Amino acid sequence: MKKSLVTMLLIVVLAVTACTPNTAQPADQAAPSENQSAQAEGDVTTVRVWTHQNDSFNAGYDALAQSYMEEHPDVEIVFETFDYDSYIQTLQTALPAKTEADILQMFGSWVCSYADGGSLVAVPDAVLTMDDAKAQLFSATIGGYTCNDALYGIPQEFNIEYGAVLFNTATAAEVGATDYEDGWASWDEASADAQKMAISQDGVMTRAGFHFTGSDGIATMFHSLILQAGGEYLTDAGYSVDTAEGKAALELMQKLVTDGVVDPLLFNDEENWVGDSYFNGSTAIGLIGPWAVPEYSGDYPEVVETTIYQPLPSIGEEPVYAAASGWGLTVSANSTVQDAAWDFVQYVTLNADNAVEFNLASGTLPALQENISGANADKLLTEYPYFNAFLDILQYGIYEGHFPDRDFVWYEVTYPDVLNFLQGNATMEETLQTMDRSVQGSFE
Repeated sequence: MKKSLVTMLLIVVLAVTACTPNTAQPADQAAPSENQSAQAEGDVTTVRVWTHQNDSFNAGYDALAQSYMEEHPDVEIVFETFDYDSYIQTLQTALPAKTEADILQMFGSWVCSYADGGSLVAVPDAVLTMDDAKAQLFSATIGGYTCNDALYGIPQEFNIEYGAVLFNTATAAEVGATDYEDGWASWDEASADAQKMAISQDGVMTRAGFHFTGSDGIATMFHSLILQAGGEYLTDAGYSVDTAEGKAALELMQKLVTDGVVDPLLFNDEENWVGDSYFNGSTAIGLIGPWAVPEYSGDYPEVVETTIYQPLPSIGEEPVYAAASGWGLTVSANSTVQDAAWDFVQYVTLNADNAVEFNLASGTLPALQENISGANADKLLTEYPYFNAFLDILQYGIYEGHFPDRDFVWYEVTYPDVLNFLQGNATMEETLQTMDRSVQGSFE
């Protein structure tokens, strides 16, 4: 999802008015005092679902719950939503206390820590075998849900932060930046367009040509470039980027700064954050996932009208890139109604028509391979034309890998260390060696 995952979702919560589905209860009423795992009352089985508070996601869940209950009158689906920070805290306290709901919405990078702790139950083969998961879902989406060779949930979206960029075609036309029209064949072409679109006044950059220096931009670009160069940053020995491929990644990112497409002192998470900067016009090309468009479209419809997602060039033969496993659904090991819980999860995630309805409501890319072509893909492209660039490259996503703490690697090591390098405060060697030490230490 995105800036830093935490930072992005805080922005989502602040940027839109919180909306709880009709079936939801206020967050301050959601945490039970004892294990109230969904229980059968009379002839009706109640299945409780916890989600983070997000308008579009919750609208998608609510619609699917209503249709499911119409088909299953003996089941009641009850949602309880939490703002993002409260949700993280509630999961951390409720699961050890065994007071959680039956179905838990989770981000892929969280899953294994809870599965390893015994709080989640593996997906039953009757719902989805591992072989079927690999055949039906994109590998990058199930990576985070795969723990010790078992599947502990089913993803609903393809979380992508790299591979294509927000591109303002009106700005490009004004300055004659036209290389993008036939697709960028190289980074030199991409940089040439970005340089034309950048503006500086009295030595101060007032519009970035290509803003890639946010936290998600730096972290995903750096690791994706390593993969494209044929390298690996995670091996059985741990983490290492002090390699030829790591140097190649930093060299390209440094060259873009030298070319003048962005000033990393003025464009980063603290100053001119990429989402705000693109939509307010102080960035012409922005590296941020497609979730940004529906979040900003209400306030900036005129910008959306001239916005496309432009595929990025690859430094290797194929445009492979590191991708997170996005949001999906898991089932608590403490649930007393696991069969009903998994039946609803299966209904929401594996039925192609239902799955695409969630993607349409939430503005997310599909985790199901079936939904990138045919009638469901047409629905997505009709609603979100800018998805076109992504549907062609989802197959190249590689799961970013299992870390003891992925967010630590992305947002506390990679982003600040690479940004510091791009700002001219450290050498390449110092940067790569520091990153290796910091991340490798988290494995010990």
